Amino acid sequence: MKLTHFVKRLSDIVDLITGKVVVVLIIAMIITITLQIITRIFTQALTWTEELSRYLLVWSTFLGSTLAYKRGLHISVTFVRDLFPRAIQRVIILLSNLVSLIFFFMAVWNGFNLISLQIFQVSPAIQIPMRWVYLGIPIGFSILIIHALSSALEELIPYRQEANP
Repeated sequence: MKLTHFVKRLSDIVDLITGKVVVVLIIAMIITITLQIITRIFTQALTWTEELSRYLLVWSTFLGSTLAYKRGLHISVTFVRDLFPRAIQRVIILLSNLVSLIFFFMAVWNGFNLISLQIFQVSPAIQIPMRWVYLGIPIGFSILIIHALSSALEELIPYRQEANP
C-alpha cells in the first residue's frame, strides 16, 4: 500500500511539474515564432528562431505526451476490453501497462544511445550541443515509466484516498 501511495504521489508531482514546464515551453515557442514572423515582415528573418522553435516543439511534444498518458487521453481501442468482466479488464490493463513499460524502457535506452552518438554535434544556428535537444527523449519516456508504474500498481493494489500513508 505504501509503495502504491509513493509511486502515485511521485507520478502526481512529476505530472504537475511537467505540466508547468510544457506551458513555459509552448509560451516560449509562441514568442519565438511570433518574433520570427515580425522580423520577417519588417526586416530579414532571424536565423535562430526557426531552429529554437523546432527544438521547443520537440521537448513540448515528448513532455506533453506524458500529460496525455497520465490522463488516459491517448487514442486507445477499448471496445473489446469493455466486453469482458472487470477482473479480466484489469488483467488486460496490466498486460497493456507491461508492454508499455517494456517499450518505454527501450526508448529510454535508445534515447541515451542516440545522445552518445551526438556528443560532439552542435546545432547550426544557436550552437547548443545536440545532446540537450535529444535529452527530451529519455526524459519524456522516463516520466512515462513513472506513470505506467503508477497505473499498473493502481490496478494491482487499488489506491484509496482515505488510506494513511
